[in-house]
Amino acid sequence: MTRHEHQEIIAQLFDRLHREFGRMAPQIIQVMVECVGGCRLTFPDLQDIWRQERNRRIRLEFNGANVEELAILYRLTPRMVRYIVNRGVW
Repeated sequence: MTRHEHQEIIAQLFDRLHREFGRMAPQIIQVMVECVGGCRLTFPDLQDIWRQERNRRIRLEFNGANVEELAILYRLTPRMVRYIVNRGVW
């Protein structure tokens, strides 16, 4: 991605923040710049974020005897639930 494309994406982000958060937008932008200014970031897509949250919840809810229940609840196979619990990833 070119520098111009990056600048355009940042401009679009700031415009959206102003539309959705109004007077709070400058504060949000300031916090973002203070926290990550000067860094190159890659944001995960929403599917990755949801998957990470689902896996975190599975690990929290796992009690050693509820693999089948979690598989049904999260629409996974029991094998995948065990993998998530044992590996912490997927």
